[in-house]
Amino acid sequence: MMKVRFWGTRGSIATPGQSTMRYGGNTSCVEVRCGNELLVFDAGTGIRDLGNQLLKEFPTDPMTVHVFVSHTHWDHIQGFPFFLPAYQPKNTIHLYGPPGRDKSFDKILKIQMDSDYFPVELGAMRAKLHVHEIREDIKLGSLEIKHFYLNHPALCLSYRVNDGTRSFVYATDNEPYQGTLFHNTQLATAATDFPTYLDEKFVEFMTGADLLVGEAQYTNEEYPEKRGWGHSPLESVVRFAVQANVKKFALFHHDPQHDDDFVDGMVRDAKNIAMHFKGTTECIGAKEGLEIVLA
Repeated sequence: MMKVRFWGTRGSIATPGQSTMRYGGNTSCVEVRCGNELLVFDAGTGIRDLGNQLLKEFPTDPMTVHVFVSHTHWDHIQGFPFFLPAYQPKNTIHLYGPPGRDKSFDKILKIQMDSDYFPVELGAMRAKLHVHEIREDIKLGSLEIKHFYLNHPALCLSYRVNDGTRSFVYATDNEPYQGTLFHNTQLATAATDFPTYLDEKFVEFMTGADLLVGEAQYTNEEYPEKRGWGHSPLESVVRFAVQANVKKFALFHHDPQHDDDFVDGMVRDAKNIAMHFKGTTECIGAKEGLEIVLA
C-alpha cells in the first residue's frame, strides 16, 4: 500500500493560531511511505514535526529519507534546517529539486543556512547528504518518480509517484497557462495555442492518479488581483482534476489569509464544481495530521 500523511498544508508563510488549527498553519510538507521507501515532498515548516516523529520511530536504526523539493521559495525549504534526522551520522538524506535561475540547487540550500541568515551551516548536518538536481525520472526500488515543470515565477516541479498499481501526484504552486478554459487542441495546431497545449500536458501528467495533492490557493474572485503570482484559482484546478479523472483531490497550499472556515467553504465549492463538470473526483481539504491510504 501507499500511505500519504500531511505535515504542512499552508502556503506562503506559516500561520499559527486558533483560526487555522483544523487545517494547520505549517508550510508545505507531505510524507509518502511505500514498502521500505520513505519520501518527503517539500521541506516547509511541517518537516520539523515529521523529523521529530521519525526520531521516535527510529531511535537507533539508521534511516534513508528522500526529500523532493518542488522549488526553493522559502515556504518550501525553510523547515529543512530544523529537520533533526539530518544531524545524525547514521542517517542518509537525499535531496532532489530543480536548479535556480542562476544558482545550483545545492548552492541555494547552502545560502539559506549561511551565517548571515542562520546560526548553523549546511555542513554541520552530520548525516550523509546527497543533493541531486532533477534531470530525469528516478527509480527507487519498485517506485518510479516522474516530474513535470509547472508555471511559477521560480523553476517548480510537480512529481508523480507510481508503484505499478497506485499513483500519487504532488503539484503545488502552479498557475494555469490558459485561464480556466480547456480546449481539445491537436499537437499539429499547438503552435497557435501554446498555453492551452501546456495546460493539456499538465492534465496528461496527472491523468488517472489515485491522489492529487494540488494547490488551489485562490478563489475565482481573488485570482484576478493575483494573476501572474504563480498560483491557481479553485475552478481551474478542480476542472483539471476532473479532466484527468483523478480519484481524490486534496486542496493544498492554503492561503495565509484563509482561516479554517474559509477553507471549509472552498472545499464545498470544489465539490460543487466537480459535480458541475460531471466528474467523479472526490474533493477534500488537506489537513495537518491527515493520513490517506492508497490500497
